[in-house]
Amino acid sequence: MKSAIHSISLSFTFALLVLALPANAKDTGCFPHVQQIAAQKASEAFVKTPMMKVDTGRITYDHYQHIKFLGNQTFWRSENLPFQLEFMHPGMHFIRPVKLFTWEDNAEKPITFSKKYFDYTEVKDLHLENDEANMGFTGFRILSKLGQPGASAPYNETVVFQGASYFRALGQDQRYGLSARGLGINTSLEGQEEFPDYTQFWMEKPEKDAEELVMCALLDSPSLSGATRFVIKPGKSTDIEIETQLYPRKDSISEVGVAPLTSMFFHGENSPHQYGDYRPEVHDSDGLLIHNDDTWRWQPLAEVPYFNVKSIPTNALQGFGLMQRDRNFNSYQDLEAWYHARPSVWVEPLNAWGDGHVQLMRLHTESDTVDNMVAYWKGETGKIPQRLHYRLSWRSEDPSAHQLGKVYATRITNRAVDSLPGHKGSIRFIIDFHDLPKLSKAPKAEASLQGAGAVKEPVVQENPYIKGWRVIAQVFPQNCETPLELDIKLTNGGTPVSETWSYPIPQSLCIAP
Repeated sequence: MKSAIHSISLSFTFALLVLALPANAKDTGCFPHVQQIAAQKASEAFVKTPMMKVDTGRITYDHYQHIKFLGNQTFWRSENLPFQLEFMHPGMHFIRPVKLFTWEDNAEKPITFSKKYFDYTEVKDLHLENDEANMGFTGFRILSKLGQPGASAPYNETVVFQGASYFRALGQDQRYGLSARGLGINTSLEGQEEFPDYTQFWMEKPEKDAEELVMCALLDSPSLSGATRFVIKPGKSTDIEIETQLYPRKDSISEVGVAPLTSMFFHGENSPHQYGDYRPEVHDSDGLLIHNDDTWRWQPLAEVPYFNVKSIPTNALQGFGLMQRDRNFNSYQDLEAWYHARPSVWVEPLNAWGDGHVQLMRLHTESDTVDNMVAYWKGETGKIPQRLHYRLSWRSEDPSAHQLGKVYATRITNRAVDSLPGHKGSIRFIIDFHDLPKLSKAPKAEASLQGAGAVKEPVVQENPYIKGWRVIAQVFPQNCETPLELDIKLTNGGTPVSETWSYPIPQSLCIAP
């Protein structure tokens, strides 16, 4: 009976949505149309998009790398529109097609697969003559001029969608790094994670002077369906405003992760070793930044031996993000990956999210090819949000609202390198802060330790090489079984002049006293 009532409720919601549409919906765009489809989907049993009726296994990794999109075939190229599209070919593990449409004059028009878009000259042993009718696109790229004025400005990759609900974006002078997702379901529950798919996309045809591209997508999974509207504004920082209406198939879900970000952290300046790597640091992001109420919190990313989830309460979330702060090439020494140019992504809520937690999930990795860091926001356990509205900013700097001093670097040692007596079992943290407001005297470092242990009053030293301050803090664990977390902030007369540096101390650093 409960299932029947749930189905009736969804059908009623769908009917109300249809009735609520204006008689003349010319200016409403694709969003109401996709909401109707999502509501109807949720009232039906989930069906996974079937694989293409083509032996895509014949399209090997080597083939896939050599199938090129023809530059003179970009969609909307003939009309010289400010946004153009490139399509993604099937192959390797990309075997489920997505449906693509344009949205013009309040109606959808399909974009069908054609080999005319691709250059196969480097894969002469691949014969697809009889397969074209059964093939489909597996994703797409959006090209723009990244906010650069003038007819001569080149088109550049700006956003790419491919695989589940994953997408990535770029601002000016950036290289692809971390990814975003439409939604995370049961992400921190080992063996229970569900990956919703974007299965259909609608592109609203832009005007010739458009600075934004509007598009919609259908989200679908065993637990729910959803309609998403994207407003993409490229520039020095590329902003994507996202609005999603969710339609649950289930009465409750253990964990709904909002605005999930997925990144890679292999090793950094705070790592105990470099895995024999010639590169000093290897990561797409080096920290989690949270703006809650009037406080700013920075947690450096760090390696873990297996699996770790940190839950950070928020009652007035202003924003959070995985950030790549270190922009110095010398920190990475990688001429191919360009880690110093990878974007940070800042999430800014645009409606009230209520009380909840920012979750940081960390997985162990011994490779720079594995995304092992995930950050997202979740509300009350089991509660399914109906409407999500937020902005993602793919940027190279911290948010402009952040006016306090910032952590420049974190270094750690649990060895008595300075041979000080009585320091056996201690852990020393060396934290550099910069970009502080102008001060008439040295700031004070306030430290607090949660867990079974003690922290010595930190030492503050001026660091002229970064025009900032160095804090040296020493922690003495009572044992190596109890979790510890150290917080440090700089103050001036009791007033914070820096963000709060926060570090969950891994057991691997602990040496029993």
